[in-house]
Amino acid sequence: MSEVNEAGEAAIRVLKGNPSDAEIAAVVTVLAGLGGTSAESGPSERNLWGHPVDKLRYPFTSWQRITLLERTHIRR
Repeated sequence: MSEVNEAGEAAIRVLKGNPSDAEIAAVVTVLAGLGGTSAESGPSERNLWGHPVDKLRYPFTSWQRITLLERTHIRR
């Protein structure tokens, strides 16, 4: 294989056998997928859809609604 990186050495070296171009392409594709950058670009947005506290049905004027239900959605 004739690919050479910046340091002057081969990036991938075939030690035995005679692989076809399709086999080398498959190996290069797998290695390129493994060596990618991380997908984390920052803090993710909180998604409270379906939060268990939303299943509680308190009257609108209940103190429990204010202390439990709304406080859960205000937290960060």
